[in-house]
Amino acid sequence: MDKAIQNSIIRFFLLWILQVFFLKQVYWGWGGEIYLQIHLYPLFILLLPLRTPRSLTIITAFILGLLVDWWYESPGMHAGALVFTAFMRAIVLRILTPREGYSIKSHPTKRSLGANWFFQYAASLLALHLFFYYSLEAFTFVYFKTILFKLVFSWVASMLVLLVSVYIFNPEA
Repeated sequence: MDKAIQNSIIRFFLLWILQVFFLKQVYWGWGGEIYLQIHLYPLFILLLPLRTPRSLTIITAFILGLLVDWWYESPGMHAGALVFTAFMRAIVLRILTPREGYSIKSHPTKRSLGANWFFQYAASLLALHLFFYYSLEAFTFVYFKTILFKLVFSWVASMLVLLVSVYIFNPEA
């Protein structure tokens, strides 16, 4: 089995366990509204090898999203947001293509493409993921201000946890 596939499978289950058993307990809000939730599970989609077919990326995003939804008791919200993130991944990768292009064996990590590129990539996809998630949660743009508050608070906390975890575990594949 290819090392990248093996690492992706391990990362899939590790991120799912972290999200549903630990990070689900971390939230903050006021006035009966939760404004901060940490979403680390999109890191799985972010770190998939660049050669991963788009259809496989979307299918695995759907499966991971459904597994998170099952524990959060949120019917399809995480699955929908993660599928959207997986779909947007190719677009964000195309926008952030380095001048010399991607190597066929490249992985979207801070080591292979640089810390600045990885931050832009992770920040963009996580912001898109959270915006879509909170838009699904509200199911209307009448609460646009609330969606933006939730997006900003959750994005800052999630990016902090994401970057700390990437720098601690230093994923290569």
